[in-house]
Amino acid sequence: MIISISPRSLLSLQKLWLTALAVTVLVLTGCARTITVTIPPRIELANYPSIGLVEFVPKQPGRLGGDATRKFIDNLHAAQPGIRILELGSQTDILKEAGCNELDFKAVKAIGEHYGVAALVTGTVELTEPQPDVKFSTDLQSLSAGVKAKVNGRMSAKLWETASGATIWSNSSWGNWTVGGLSLGSNGSVSAGYHYPREKQDQILSSLVRALNGDFWPSFEKREVAE
Repeated sequence: MIISISPRSLLSLQKLWLTALAVTVLVLTGCARTITVTIPPRIELANYPSIGLVEFVPKQPGRLGGDATRKFIDNLHAAQPGIRILELGSQTDILKEAGCNELDFKAVKAIGEHYGVAALVTGTVELTEPQPDVKFSTDLQSLSAGVKAKVNGRMSAKLWETASGATIWSNSSWGNWTVGGLSLGSNGSVSAGYHYPREKQDQILSSLVRALNGDFWPSFEKREVAE
């Protein structure tokens, strides 16, 4: 038996099918919602009852190592509240106390036994002196606007397991920042203005620490779930 469908009936069937499809999509969409899921950090510091932290070793003398260490500790406590960090002091003094000459796996094990820590954090930090970045121009006003001072920064850290002396985690961060430039006097004189305020150093250290410590922070992911 052959069934014939008129064009008008076919059009009605198509409209009915499209309507049913649209309703199905709306129903399915209405049954789903978006939730935010917390992804645990890659490195769970709570696994270690106590963590010894050696003051970061600066590439140049001064208070940079201590400043970087404080920024690092603040960031760890913000990432994983409640972790126990024992500030041990300078690397030179710690090695001497542990009876070691250099920082290697044997020294890490000795430090762990001497201070009673399950893990040890060591690190280095470096900020270069401001260097001019010049864009040449015959016009002094343009020259003044085109000269800036750049500072390069780098920070590295390691997390050691003191029972074995093995490295559990390591990372580095680096970058460059503008800290000053040239100034043009009213008499046409040009003078350097490579000011390097402490506030700027704090900003640089904070940026380096944030980039360095990403593995210690939880992350967040949005997912759709059906109800």
